Amino acid sequence: MTNEEIVSLISKETGLPPDKLLPEATLATLDISSLDLVSLLFELEDQFGIEIQPEDIPRDSTLQQLIDRITAARA
Repeated sequence: MTNEEIVSLISKETGLPPDKLLPEATLATLDISSLDLVSLLFELEDQFGIEIQPEDIPRDSTLQQLIDRITAARA
């Protein structure tokens, strides 16, 4: 699982273009809702066999922090 694969999945689930998904952008500034986040986490669980609870990802998290969390859960 690469960062590009994760960004692609985030783009697909949120409808945001990949060029808007900058590492320093926060979930709040990207307007990723809690519902979008839950949907994304379910998809990550299905595709990569990881489990992350939505409440563990605050809205002020950056995209890079989310990617790091996903990568750590996979390890």
